[in-house]
Amino acid sequence: MRLHNIAAIARKEVRHLVRDARSLALMFLLPAMMLFLYGYAIRLDIVDAPIGLLQESHDALSNELAAHFEATPAFRVMRHFHDRRELADAVTAHEVWAVIVIPADFATSLGRGAARVQLILDGLDANSARLMRNYVLQLVNDHALRLAAQPGRVTVEYRTWFNETNESRYAIVPGVIVMVMGVVGALMTSLTIAREIESGNLVMLRTTPLTRSEFLLGKLLPYFVVGMIDVMGCVAAAVFIFDVPLRGSLIELAGASALFLLVVMTQGALISLVAGTQILAAQLVQVTTFLPAFLLSGVIYAIANMPVAMQVVTAAVPARYYVALIKALFLKGATLATLWVEVGALLAVLLVLAALLARRADRLGLRR
Repeated sequence: MRLHNIAAIARKEVRHLVRDARSLALMFLLPAMMLFLYGYAIRLDIVDAPIGLLQESHDALSNELAAHFEATPAFRVMRHFHDRRELADAVTAHEVWAVIVIPADFATSLGRGAARVQLILDGLDANSARLMRNYVLQLVNDHALRLAAQPGRVTVEYRTWFNETNESRYAIVPGVIVMVMGVVGALMTSLTIAREIESGNLVMLRTTPLTRSEFLLGKLLPYFVVGMIDVMGCVAAAVFIFDVPLRGSLIELAGASALFLLVVMTQGALISLVAGTQILAAQLVQVTTFLPAFLLSGVIYAIANMPVAMQVVTAAVPARYYVALIKALFLKGATLATLWVEVGALLAVLLVLAALLARRADRLGLRR
């Protein structure tokens, strides 16, 4: 082994790294981004989880129990309901993750030795629902001890809406569809356009009557068709293999999926024009598409349980809105009309990305 040969190769590689400033910057930015995202986005406990309270009686013992929930840092009481209709509307709209119902006979039943409290959980995120159930059980038992009552004499009767069996796959399987579309849409699109740039074909296109719209649409159309086939295949697998209920409209689900696919494909095309090489394009897709979709979209970790600053960051993640759409369509049977905020957000992101893509294509000399 000759050291001078090793040194020569090392010097050559250092020069290559210095000349490739974008890859060098990504090598330093990627660890920092991963540390930031994993450190702040991942929370396996409950902090400031939004809940609601329904007190059917306002006696001293009921007020004390309600105050116990309001004082804990685990929960943030968003609303005090007056009836069960308000409660149902709030849980369906995902305004609260859970509702604690203190019945009218709570004080009387406790005086007789046995009382009950009802807990209604939003099962859209099975993991958060389980955590909240455990927190509520602990709080109620602690409160019973303060009242010198046996913990077992205060019973928490819980019911999970939209996921009665508490199956985590109900939330995970629809989320996997987001990852599939990210790979097919952003990664494949970015690689195919970057390949044209690397081979020099993009320069040759300037001498043809082909416009930028024709070039981009021709490139994106096959992957859009493949992406929609993949989505429908994933939906079929979710329903018939994993037994995830599809309570909403399949047509509306296809429409929401098509909108999100256009967003990630436009994002992939923009990344390829910025990167210029397949290797850098793949790295940028990993950083800007896959990681945010996994950590900041609500697929695994609830957004409302993240720090406020991180919740603001998630507003720029397109997958966040599609996750909300697909979960609501699958498990709640919602319609796109009731999910207009998420649909509007995806349309806005699509328009911004399309404008940036057109501007970048202009700079590369493609015809309008």
